Amino acid sequence: MAAVKKKKPLIYKGKPLTRCGDRIYYGNLEDKYILALDIVESKDNKDIKVATKVKIQLMDNTGEFGKGQVYRKAERENLYKAIDIGEWWLQDALQMEQQ
Repeated sequence: MAAVKKKKPLIYKGKPLTRCGDRIYYGNLEDKYILALDIVESKDNKDIKVATKVKIQLMDNTGEFGKGQVYRKAERENLYKAIDIGEWWLQDALQMEQQ
């Protein structure tokens, strides 16, 4: 019988990235806050789709997954810039919670 390979989650700066359609969740699911990145627009660049407009939301993760209160939101022109600012927001929120 063939061994089943387990997929390893994609990790960015020590936190997992989980994709669900055009939404990407960033952060540990056990933490109070999580980052939601919505790909609003994308364009085809040869064989791959590239996000050209991304909505960022820092949200509460204590209730139903993905439906928490939004504390901060913004839009950026690509995924790198969106995750860069969002990661900073998430780190700041988690540090404030610990104090």
